[in-house]
Amino acid sequence: MIEKIKTGWELLLKGDYAPFLEVLTHGKLYRGYYNLLFIFNKKSESELADGNLKVETEHRVAFDSPDHIAPVGTKQDNSTNRSFVLLMNKLLRREFPNTQLKYLDLGCSGGQLVKDFRDLGYVSAGLEGSDYSLKHQRANWPLLAGKSLFTCDIAKPFEIKSVEKSVKFHLITAWEVLEHIRIEELDNVFKNIINHLEEGGYFIASTTSASSMSEGLELHQTRMSNQEWRKYIQERFKELTPADSGLKYYQYVRFRYTALHEGNSFLVYRKK
Repeated sequence: MIEKIKTGWELLLKGDYAPFLEVLTHGKLYRGYYNLLFIFNKKSESELADGNLKVETEHRVAFDSPDHIAPVGTKQDNSTNRSFVLLMNKLLRREFPNTQLKYLDLGCSGGQLVKDFRDLGYVSAGLEGSDYSLKHQRANWPLLAGKSLFTCDIAKPFEIKSVEKSVKFHLITAWEVLEHIRIEELDNVFKNIINHLEEGGYFIASTTSASSMSEGLELHQTRMSNQEWRKYIQERFKELTPADSGLKYYQYVRFRYTALHEGNSFLVYRKK
């Protein structure tokens, strides 16, 4: 709470009224509105899509990842943001009409975002590098493990299939994930993203240049500015082109009020 007050005060002193008011209204006061609107968009149990999904990989757990060795996010997070979910649902249904939409979340932790898209009728999947949530049966894992939630090292080769056919997704997200990957493994991660992304589909990720320590281990193994991330992607992955989804920073799925000063930002791309 003290950090929130401090950040708000700093914004006001600098004259940054717009971010302060947007966070206050959209991030706080409108949260109940978005949650209510989400309820009216939910599908009934009989309307939910059964993707018959399975993940083929030789690397079920990212054993050498600091996030598995000293778990924090995978131990605590079960984040969602209904404003983001509804924004992307409206966009995807407009751009892919009369289509069974599919959603993939990388680093899904407790899986609430995966469940929210599933509740809107998507074939929805989440991959988590640690088996902490699975072993402790926390959050959405008791209900969705092996159906929509799977453990998998996303820095190693994997393939998601349905009835023995490869699955392509219309939206892939990676919230507070990319900075946790060692830079020498990033190419593998992006190859997996491109291989699983539908043509015209969106890839959305958050980035940060801040440090994050747990039990003496640095969790953020690759810290780059947004400009550096964009240069990295542009130079290596011509299949991805920058896009505008209308996303605002208060729709950050794991939005924290203090994140306005922590170098956090978005990456939004489409597959050609």
